[in-house]
Amino acid sequence: MIPVATTTIEVLRIPADPTRDPEDPQPARVSVVRGVRAHISTSRGREVVQGQSTQEIVEFRLSCDTADIQQDDQVRDEATGEVYHVTWARNRRGLGLEHTQAGLKQVSGNVAAPRMAAR
Repeated sequence: MIPVATTTIEVLRIPADPTRDPEDPQPARVSVVRGVRAHISTSRGREVVQGQSTQEIVEFRLSCDTADIQQDDQVRDEATGEVYHVTWARNRRGLGLEHTQAGLKQVSGNVAAPRMAAR
């Protein structure tokens, strides 16, 4: 359990389906768990500019009470409604402070892929 929580989170996941064709659109995410005590802090951000396009990537660190969180899940801050993509997750144990830590990121904008020169 984390000592200080500033919000609660909901974990969202794409349901496992071994029969789904990888080319099909991904189904809607479903709620895995809600109301998990958490703290989300900003760790760094960067901006990518390419031609007329701009993209901002901000990375965060999540600490929360022990929860089922996996890479590629989404975490929704229940206080603000902000949604984050989970890049990694680990359960931590010891000293009576069992909790889950995860890396989160938000991406806004769109950088177009570079065009190949015609030959």
